[in-house]
Amino acid sequence: MAKSGVNNTLLKQRNRGLILKLIATGQCSSRIELSQKTGLAKMTVTYIVNEFLERGIFEERQKVQVEGKGRNPVQLCISDKAPKLIGVHLYREICSVILCDIQLKLLKKICFPVTEETAPQLMEHIFHALDQIMETLGDEKIYGIGIGAIGPVDKNRGKILAPPNFYGLHDLEIAREIEEHCHMPVFFDGESNCAAIMEKYYGAGMDCEDFIYVDLANGVGSGLVVNGELYANTSGMICELGHTSIDWQGEPCSCGNRGCLERYISSNVLESQLQKVTGDMKDFRGFCQEMDEAIKEGEGNTFTKRQQDMDRVFTEMTEKLSCALVGFVNSLNPQKIIIGHEGYWIPDPYLCKIEKLVNERHIERKYRQIQVVKSGFKDEATVYGCTGALLTAVFEGSFFD
Repeated sequence: MAKSGVNNTLLKQRNRGLILKLIATGQCSSRIELSQKTGLAKMTVTYIVNEFLERGIFEERQKVQVEGKGRNPVQLCISDKAPKLIGVHLYREICSVILCDIQLKLLKKICFPVTEETAPQLMEHIFHALDQIMETLGDEKIYGIGIGAIGPVDKNRGKILAPPNFYGLHDLEIAREIEEHCHMPVFFDGESNCAAIMEKYYGAGMDCEDFIYVDLANGVGSGLVVNGELYANTSGMICELGHTSIDWQGEPCSCGNRGCLERYISSNVLESQLQKVTGDMKDFRGFCQEMDEAIKEGEGNTFTKRQQDMDRVFTEMTEKLSCALVGFVNSLNPQKIIIGHEGYWIPDPYLCKIEKLVNERHIERKYRQIQVVKSGFKDEATVYGCTGALLTAVFEGSFFD
């Protein structure tokens, strides 16, 4: 099938989106750097920069010159007057509605719990939070609204399908409903996809073109960045690492399969196992922090019985997650694996074990090594990432004539 051609208008839009992305993500700070990075003529770059200066998207600031004489160099920055982003992150237990600038500085955040009691009024709660956000805007300009939602989703139709254990909510046309309520552009994707592309723009994926983002929480999500772009196909469906079977005779999963990864290593499952072996009722993050302190304080000495039991739970997690990741690595050949959401709190030695196991087992292990790192957003990649689909549209030039 032939690809569509690129007309002059689309090319202009893409160039503007690219210039904006390079300044917003800190990859460039001057006209000469923009020209070198993009390959665009200096005159073209100057024309676009001047346009953005006039529209209040960019501003110029003088750098402090430490040594030497002459004029202080001028740095291009995102203006405080530049349009902002609104995001909606909808997860199983909580919904967050945020306002941030194009460099992801958080300006306002409203959260409310999602429970069996609140689920029937979910959209009304979201509308109320959005209304509160917009009441604070004043003369501020907004590009639009991004949504990052619990999966499975159909991103083409802006629809949440039938997430397991989601209080009976299904076939929720969240993008259409929010667009009708707010009367502004809405962009939608699964939460892990949104987090993955945000890692590429601003986080732990900035230095590579191919990586897997793993969202470990009450479920196991994933997003794939391939050749510097979020992987997507015509189906509108997202990648589901959590429903990769690691045991064909294993525990039944709500998805209909057996032995799905998230039945063994999601944070709520690990939390339950850790509570059982310790007799404590801490949350997953608390256990991770306790184990991290024990490892640092132990300095190679023998763990206590409690710590040995906890170590077994974490070690089994590394084995199971590595098993699933090896298959993905063999299929996708990434440079890096990024662990986020509650997975951020897993003590570093266990991430090192995951990296070691993956690199001992993937098929090209003699020729290249895969990094396993933590999210650049701590445990909030999915919250900041909810603006990811919107931000991608901005950086592709969709908002520029």
